[in-house]
Amino acid sequence: MFSKLPKQGISLGLGDRVGLATPGHIKVAKRYDFFPVFAQQSIRELNFTGRTFQDVKRDVERAAVKENYDGKSGFDGDHLKTDKEIKVSIDSGITMLTLDCSEYMGVDSKIKEQVYKKFYAKTFHIKDLTLEYTQEDLEKILSIYSGVIERIIYIWNHFPKVKNKEVSFEVSVDETNIPTDEKTHFLLSKYLYDEGITIDTLAPRFPGEFQKGIDYIGDIEEFKNSLTKHHKIASYFGYRLSIHSGSDKFSIYPYVHQITQGNYHLKTSGTSYLQSLKIIAQKDPNFFLEIWKTCLDKRKEMDKYYHLSCDPFSVPKDLKPIEYLNNHDARQTLHVSYMFVLNPNYDFRNRFFEILTKYESEYHMEVAEHIERHVRELRIPEKR
Repeated sequence: MFSKLPKQGISLGLGDRVGLATPGHIKVAKRYDFFPVFAQQSIRELNFTGRTFQDVKRDVERAAVKENYDGKSGFDGDHLKTDKEIKVSIDSGITMLTLDCSEYMGVDSKIKEQVYKKFYAKTFHIKDLTLEYTQEDLEKILSIYSGVIERIIYIWNHFPKVKNKEVSFEVSVDETNIPTDEKTHFLLSKYLYDEGITIDTLAPRFPGEFQKGIDYIGDIEEFKNSLTKHHKIASYFGYRLSIHSGSDKFSIYPYVHQITQGNYHLKTSGTSYLQSLKIIAQKDPNFFLEIWKTCLDKRKEMDKYYHLSCDPFSVPKDLKPIEYLNNHDARQTLHVSYMFVLNPNYDFRNRFFEILTKYESEYHMEVAEHIERHVRELRIPEKR
């Protein structure tokens, strides 16, 4: 069932923090023409939920049997940072490795001078892009990314399944406040390409804000311009762009389709958890409000793990439980409330699963309808 991602076309990282959402994802994958990644989890998510990669894999396999799904799916070890995390995920059978390079940004490297010499005073042309590297350009780029380049090379050389292309290899440089410009993207890709390293997808940091579970915040024209340049560079080197925190970004979906011509990876993991909270709000409003109160109590702790722009204390106190999910500050906050709701160390977990299991069919329909909206806005065609 699990396989590498396609080289071309549309793939969606769906993910399932809850362990019960995949039947809803399958309902959509059966109808529409995209490659699904049902199994997608980060170590951070696994630690909070008390699951393992094997649990994630098993939950997807069970859902496939239940829904009579005989298609393929990717298995993404998402935002992996350490060698240990990468080894555990590869040993668990992932088919996609998403390397999170955030901790190597701003780290000096042994190859810094070598990269500098390779690009200094050079000009490159890609279609209508002209990329000229001055001393100032290179000093700025390499002060942030030389350690990232070195880290990618290290992973390629030290994990045979990556180098032998047994797993799809994604490089993530989106976990930063600094948007990735075209000169940085090209330099990184060109150096890796010349070293014989072939990646399958790359997640740049786009301008604007890609916050959890809400629409894109920023200048759409600026995003379109950035996406166009990044797509040209990715196409030149033969890989696809990956858009992280891509769930609920409905205002930019038509442009993602148009600019990439249906050739991208987009991650939506996490939004299916919000649909589970929708069920909780409908079926047990008091329990939902307990969760919300704990969100307020845990706001500072959330900031240790997630970059959030929301202010949950500004949310009106007279909202009905279901209305919290339509408030941007509440929705972002609730998106990461899984940290304690699904955490075995808290007393929310049993009540949460008792309700969700009781109304499992309704939950699957909520997930399917929500993901189908994503798919329609992305202009993904139905299967013939």
